[in-house]
Amino acid sequence: MPKYPRSCQSCRSCRSYWLCQPWLLSWLFCFVTVLGLGLPAAWGDIRVRAEVSPQQAEVGDVLSLMIEVQGAQNVNAPAPDEMDGLDDFESSYIGPSSRMSIVNTQVNSSVQHRYALQAQKEGQFTLGPFTVAYEGQQYQTAAVRVDIVPSRRATGRPSQTPPQSQYLTNQPRAAKRDFWVEITTPKQEVYLHEQLPVEVTLYVGGVRLADVQYPVLPGDGLSVEPFEEPVRRRQQINGQNFRILRFRTSVVPLRSGSIDLGPASLDLSVIGRSSRRRDSVGSIFDRLFPDSFMAMARQPRTLESNPLTLSVLPLPEEGKPALFSGAVGRFSMDVTASPTQLPTGDPLTLHMAVRGRGHLSDAQPPVLLSTEGFRTYTPQTDHPDEETTVFEQVLIPQDETLSAIPSVHFSYFDPGTRRYQTIESQPIGLVLGPSPHVQRTEIVGGHGSQVATAEQLGRDIVYIKDDPGQLRQRATAWYQSTLFLFWHAVPLALFGAAVWYDRRRQRWYGDVRYARFRQAGKEAQQGLAQAEQALAGSDSQVFYETLSHTLQEYLAAKLDLPPGRIDADAISDCGVPHDCEQRIHEVLITCEHVRFAPGRGDGDLQSMLAAVQDIVNQLEREQTFPVAVTARAA
Repeated sequence: MPKYPRSCQSCRSCRSYWLCQPWLLSWLFCFVTVLGLGLPAAWGDIRVRAEVSPQQAEVGDVLSLMIEVQGAQNVNAPAPDEMDGLDDFESSYIGPSSRMSIVNTQVNSSVQHRYALQAQKEGQFTLGPFTVAYEGQQYQTAAVRVDIVPSRRATGRPSQTPPQSQYLTNQPRAAKRDFWVEITTPKQEVYLHEQLPVEVTLYVGGVRLADVQYPVLPGDGLSVEPFEEPVRRRQQINGQNFRILRFRTSVVPLRSGSIDLGPASLDLSVIGRSSRRRDSVGSIFDRLFPDSFMAMARQPRTLESNPLTLSVLPLPEEGKPALFSGAVGRFSMDVTASPTQLPTGDPLTLHMAVRGRGHLSDAQPPVLLSTEGFRTYTPQTDHPDEETTVFEQVLIPQDETLSAIPSVHFSYFDPGTRRYQTIESQPIGLVLGPSPHVQRTEIVGGHGSQVATAEQLGRDIVYIKDDPGQLRQRATAWYQSTLFLFWHAVPLALFGAAVWYDRRRQRWYGDVRYARFRQAGKEAQQGLAQAEQALAGSDSQVFYETLSHTLQEYLAAKLDLPPGRIDADAISDCGVPHDCEQRIHEVLITCEHVRFAPGRGDGDLQSMLAAVQDIVNQLEREQTFPVAVTARAA
């Protein structure tokens, strides 16, 4: 029986009693979690897909197959022996991974079933389509293609021997360790500029790792290529199963002598038990869900591999060709030309493709054995793929008697045979015709005759113009014209206008008195127009009522006065001119007499309308808002 807090031992009826019980909160949290895991699938369509990573691997590599079902969680995994296309792979089921989220009351769930596939032979394979059964329905994924290439490593290695034992490395024996990193090379004695493959291998045993980064491989005096996408495989070492992650790259030594390679460093995270406080809630949760992500923690780690020392030999001088290109490796060369039938003086392109594995970045292009009769240009270089470098050179035959393009020579050093090699292509036949741009003339002299060639200027690729012709001044650029300079002020003017308009609009809508003042003249003109209509209809009573109402409303808005305070004293206090004040007084007196004492006659209606129009026009010209406000405040 749990103990109650002191505050609740005497009375269990307080509001916070049940909230004070940690064991109850633990069970409540577990109940909500189990209820959430048991929710039905997302209310939507069921979608399935398959993915293989990587899609190109070597024989013996381990590929990861993932079958994802979106819209459900409690979906059984297809058995590997019942899946199409896995006959040439050694397959095993790794396990499921589920995910659920709630967004705007919409439940989204999915489950991923993962398999490990080890390639047994080379070729192109089609995996799937895979069938997933859920609630009596069959769902099918799309097929996935993978390419398996031959392994670059020697086969027939004993299964109990660690993969790094075939390399020359001073690695420590780490059979009892759970994870470590090693750097390996096929050899440690290399030639200058020789491309050397390097592998950084991560061995993972009985431990869970995450956030594995690409290695960092330092090397002073080395050119290090970027790492390729890592290759995964599984292997048993000394009776223990290991997951292997292999990163491949290559280095090129840039100087001779002894060069240190490594150690390589690799950042990752180790997933282990959390060291958080073991309170009552945490202990119960950890016992119920020992493998939950809430009970785990990620510890960042940096692993370092063993260092290596490379012995870099200089290239031998013995047997070095005079046309040595500087390339180190093993190469082949294909030479083609187009077009091979052309007029004399027209250009053709010589295409030289050098293929192979080695260092070619600083190498000189292949050279023609003879360039007599040709005008040559500097070759252009292209790299269509990792093992091919293409050199394209433009040639212009200048002699009709030429019948072939001479041989092309390419010399390189082969580290395997430790000797220089020279590749020589076959001559390429040419069929040359007369040039349409060249005239042949015969010159007769005292010692015989000879044929001279007169070239028409302006038809060659590059020529010197003897007569420049009539010179004229270049037109002034558009950005140097005066109009363009004035256009710089347009944005400033537009900006100032926008600021003025915005302030005017804010004052118009934010200051009610100012808005009434600005609108008073327009509304007065509308009232006078109505009075004219009443005058035209000979309706004196409506005429005087409209005229009186228009004048009072106008004076109230223009002089910032209440409508009921339009009298002589109030008007005189607002700074109205004396003559205008008298006319206002006369008009208001006349309107009151006609409206409330009709027996005295209607008076001159046209004169009254003109008097009010003069009052409005004079105040619109002379009365300003600041003056009115100042006078009113005084």
